[in-house]
Amino acid sequence: MSKDVEALQSVSKYFTEESLRKIVARAENKSEQEVEILSWSFGDASKKGDSYLSTVDRVVIQGKVDGKVVETRIVVKSLPNNIGRRKTYRSAEFFKNEINFYVEIAATYKKFLKSKNQLSVLLLPDCLDYHLDGEEDFIALEDVSPQGFGPSSRQNCPTYNEFVNILKAMARFHAVSFAYKDQNREHFKTLASSLSETYFRDDLYESWYKRFHKRLLEIAQDALEKECSGTKVQKRFNSFAEGQLYKKSVDFCNEWHAETSVINQGDSWAPNFLVRDLPNGQIEVLMLDFQLARSASPILDLSFLMYSCTEKPLRDQHFDNLLKIYHDELSRVVALLGSDPQKVYSWSTFMNEVQEKFVHGMTFALESVVFSMLSSDESFDLDVIKDDKVDIADVWTVQNIKTSENRKRLTDVISHAFEKGYL
Repeated sequence: MSKDVEALQSVSKYFTEESLRKIVARAENKSEQEVEILSWSFGDASKKGDSYLSTVDRVVIQGKVDGKVVETRIVVKSLPNNIGRRKTYRSAEFFKNEINFYVEIAATYKKFLKSKNQLSVLLLPDCLDYHLDGEEDFIALEDVSPQGFGPSSRQNCPTYNEFVNILKAMARFHAVSFAYKDQNREHFKTLASSLSETYFRDDLYESWYKRFHKRLLEIAQDALEKECSGTKVQKRFNSFAEGQLYKKSVDFCNEWHAETSVINQGDSWAPNFLVRDLPNGQIEVLMLDFQLARSASPILDLSFLMYSCTEKPLRDQHFDNLLKIYHDELSRVVALLGSDPQKVYSWSTFMNEVQEKFVHGMTFALESVVFSMLSSDESFDLDVIKDDKVDIADVWTVQNIKTSENRKRLTDVISHAFEKGYL
């Protein structure tokens, strides 16, 4: 290990030795004056295709506190150095959203939970430092891998037990929002206003997503033709005009201050949950990646989680019970935090929203299910972007699904939404 200043500068010109001192001080709960930085080293960066919107580095910091050598491990997300990639994927907009989530919302929720003596309800990585100006942005988060947390593979769906634990973690996240909103209504509006919609907006459809969405529809239509030809589900899916499903999600994502709107994670598929096994046999779940965070109905998170992270046998056997598990856990935590679950989000209100808004998860899964089936060889190398800005459809060059098994993974999602009356 050494003091490689150039490595720090590759993240951001504002990511300096002073940043590392601040990070170690916060991690050790000391003042910056009590910390001496001895050295730092960069580990493996994110693999090709793992993070479209940012560059991700693992950094190990050696410091000295009170005469004792300490090691602090962090994950640093920064804007891509490739300007074409940065502009193509609107990285600065997503960064602003995530930094505001950690600085404004996560910090507020942590204080709220501490006041209730319930810090264990919500597990998020600590934000140890950040810079936000749209040009040199970075966010430094604690590296939770030494604590035993690890990701699910992008290709594999969680087991039933893993999924139930992820589902309950999401329910607790939404419950904290419901309780905080119930008890601090005006400040919740301020928190919600610190976020912006980064994915489902009318202007983004025309300027950013239209060609790619059309390609996703073509892939789904091809899969339906090969696996469900002549069926009612194929007829129903094909009856939607181009862009109509996306614009339904635009409407759902534009209800920032509706009575049932809470802070959503926004991108709730398996890679954005880390899990670890506890000695008592239970599974603990930590949430991360809030670049798509928004204020909206919790059904948007729930539906995307369900369709992006489960397969047909699990849904066929457990779907109705999974809805109950989610709502029971949400209600339990709302009550634990001092609010009335029947008042803030009753079962009947929940089920009405399931019926109305669950189609969002299917629409977003048209993208995530296709991406989840990509092998490492098929992932997109975004640094091949050489121009100032290109259309994302020219980078995310997804193809029709080759195998019947994988096509059914997608058509099963569409069929489930149709059979339940969501589509």
